[in-house]
Parts: sequence; structure tokens; C-alpha cells
Amino acid sequence: MQTKTIIFLLIIAIMLTGCKSGSRKKNFAMMEEQREIMEEVVGKDTTPKPIYITGTKPINQAVPADLRFDIYRIITDKYPDTIKFHARVYDTAGNFITNMAAPYKLFPEIEYFRKLDEQLGKFYNIREQNIPEFTVREYGAGDSIPFNIALSVDYSGSMSPVMEAIFEGTEIFIDMKFPQDNIALASFNKDFLLKAPLTNDKTDLLSLFRAKRGEGRGAFSSVKEALYNSMRIFEKAPVDDPRILVLFTDGDDNYSKRKVGELIYKAKRENINVFVVAFGYPKDGGLKEVADNTGGKYYRIYTKEDMLKVFSDIYLSLRNYYLFTYKPPKYWGWHTILADCFVPGFAGADATMVATGEYDTSDLWKDVGDEFTLPILFDYNKWDIKPESEPLLDEIVDAMLSRPKLRLEIQGHTDNIGGPDFNQVLSERRATAVFDAIISKGIEQSRLRWIGFGMSMPVAQNDTEENRAKNRRTNFVVLAK
Repeated sequence: MQTKTIIFLLIIAIMLTGCKSGSRKKNFAMMEEQREIMEEVVGKDTTPKPIYITGTKPINQAVPADLRFDIYRIITDKYPDTIKFHARVYDTAGNFITNMAAPYKLFPEIEYFRKLDEQLGKFYNIREQNIPEFTVREYGAGDSIPFNIALSVDYSGSMSPVMEAIFEGTEIFIDMKFPQDNIALASFNKDFLLKAPLTNDKTDLLSLFRAKRGEGRGAFSSVKEALYNSMRIFEKAPVDDPRILVLFTDGDDNYSKRKVGELIYKAKRENINVFVVAFGYPKDGGLKEVADNTGGKYYRIYTKEDMLKVFSDIYLSLRNYYLFTYKPPKYWGWHTILADCFVPGFAGADATMVATGEYDTSDLWKDVGDEFTLPILFDYNKWDIKPESEPLLDEIVDAMLSRPKLRLEIQGHTDNIGGPDFNQVLSERRATAVFDAIISKGIEQSRLRWIGFGMSMPVAQNDTEENRAKNRRTNFVVLAK
């Protein structure tokens, strides 16, 4: 069947479903009905359903053939000195497998985590680099790290049909709280409402929620503004304690003026990890980009059961994980982590698993109009790009191939040695050299433009060699993304 015919039938089927039910609201039952119709038209979705963490099991009770290994979240705030990531070993029933690393390791003679690599780049000059030294530390119920967790829930009109399920999920979330953790609750429509500030008193938290749970409903939604305001909940929380923000929404934002880059910058600066639970067929609006760039995670759910499992998965995965720590290779762009896990079994029934995770060290989470600087080097009074800057050009090319909509302006800047006219020409030639080099590696000319500013826009006084070096720079401005 042709694609256009499939899409047409799909639209008609969903419209008929809405008429039959007398409502086109986005509740859980309606979405299940629509998914069944989609499967009748285009075939059953064979994508494996996610496994959510619901409990724990020691390694001596695990069946190797039932195990899975993944990278749950990646922490990049100390890059390029250190990368940390949380990995999970779990079975098909949703049990996190414990006792595989110090200080809780059950079999000291078995090395479960044997190899770690990074792949640098996605499309251009891809290369793999071994990480010779890394550490793995297990965290679990025996670790009493206090977490500060804020749950912020969309109360706009589009979420009304699932409010009762949200109420139930919030109470389950509160009930899982460890004694040392602080939890805050908030809701939003076009306005933001803090229902309970950070507290470690579960009884008070439940009481506040039950008294205010119905407040704050509204027709419109300001998701990005709510995300910004939710981060303010942590202003008085210790900066060294984990700060976790869980946002539950369908992404339907019809009121915000905040930009995605602004949210990522604030979360990075304040060490807030953003977890997004996207309900239904969400309008992403950059929320996945926020989660991916802040050490959080992005979930997509369709059923009430999924929602309750996700809340459990988030909380248990924050408490139970294997922390990998290592010094990463320097690369401006996409890094793919490749971690191996080996679990010996009986009669040769071993399990060898590879977990992958991506993180981005470029500055391309920034908004349109923002700029960033890269250390592209030139000899004095020359515009030939020095050989040591060649890898950086490759990284720019890979970043642009990874983002087909990205367009950049290349800006050349100089110090004040030589006078205005001399430096204006020099800056233009250097900007043109970078422009030509990127195009020669396969980027379309229409995606780039160049301009020279000479010595007219210093970022430091031209009074020392160190300051003049700061002024001799190549800036890039994001024109589109």
C-alpha cells in the first residue's frame, strides 16, 4: 500500500474513533484505541517495549540470558577533565541487578565491566578511542546521599482527562521517598504554582498535595516558562547534593517565550538534571534536547501503567546504578560511549552486553543568534590555518552534518597590532580561510557566511600578550538550527 494511502486511512480511522467515542480528548483509553487502529492499518509495532526498573535482585540470583545493560544518564559538567555516567544491569522482569562492583561486590574474582571506548563523531572522520583507565562504583540502598527532587506537572486543559491518574502517580512518587530526600511539588498551566516546597517530611508532603492537588488548572500551557520556574525551586538547596527536576507534560506549549538554549544554560550552570516524561503524542518543543544536555532522561509514555512505571523507574534508577568515571578524549561534538559488561553463566551460558550512550560537547545547544568561540590558530600576519587546527575543522563539519538545518556565520577578529585597516583585511582573510576549509570538506556554501571585524570588537584590553591572544579569535554565530 502506498504511503499516501496509509496516511489517509490513518487520519480517517482516528477521526471516526473520535466521533464514535463522542470525544477527542487525549485520555489514556482514547490513545490505546487510536494505537489499535494504527496497528490495523500499518501493522503491529514490533519495537521492543521498554523495561522499567521496579525492584532489585542480587547477581547470584540473576539468569545471564535475561540480563540487559544500558547507560541511563551521562554527567558532563566536569568535561574535559572527567565524564561520569550511570549504567544499569537489569533483567527482563525489571529488577536492577546488584552486587557487581565495589563496595557491594559479591564475587571479587569476577571482572564484570571490562572495556570502555568512545566513538568520536557521527558522520565525518569517525574514529574510536579506547579508554584505558576507568573506575566503576556501585550505588544502592546502602548509600544515604540526599536527593533534592522536584516534580512539576502540566495542569493545562489538554491534560484534564488524565488528572486522576496523575494524582495517583504523584502519591506513588511521594511514597517511594527515602527519609533523607527532599521533594517539592508544582503544577502549571500558563501560570506556575508551587504546591509544596522542598521537604523531607513525607507526611507533610502528602498533606500539602492532597489539600492542593486540584488547584492550578487552566486552559493554556507555558511549558518552557514552567521549566524555568521549576528550576528556581532549588535555589536554597545545597549545590553539591543531586538536583533532579521531573517534568510531566504533553509538550503543548502555547504561552512560553523562553528559549531552549536559555533553559539548558540555566540547568547546566545550576547542576540541575532535567527528566522529561512526555505524555501521548507530544509536541517536543525542544524538551528532549533539554533532557539530553542536562544529564537527565527523556521518556515517552502512552498508558497509565507506563506513567506509574516511569515514576518508579526514575526514582529507583536514581538510587541504584553503577557509576563509571573516566577522563574523556577532547572532541568538540558527538561522543558515543561503548561500555562492555560480561556476566559468566553455567555451561557456557555467558552474557556479553554492550551499552551505548551519546553526549555532545559542542556549543550547538545554544539558541539562534548566540555565538561561540573555537581556537582556530593562524601564524602571525598570515591566514593559513595551522595544521593543529585541522581536527577542529573536522569536528565543525561533523556537527553540521549531524544537524542538517544548522547554519553558521564565521567571524574573524584580531588584536590591535598593525592598525585598523591592516587588521580589517587580515580578519576577513582568516574568516574566508575557515569558510573555504569547511566547504572543502563537504558542507554546502549556502549554510555558511563569513565576516571580518578586524580589531573593532575586543573581548579584552590589548595591553598584554595574553589579552591580545584572547582578541585573536574565530567566533561562530548560530543563524539557524
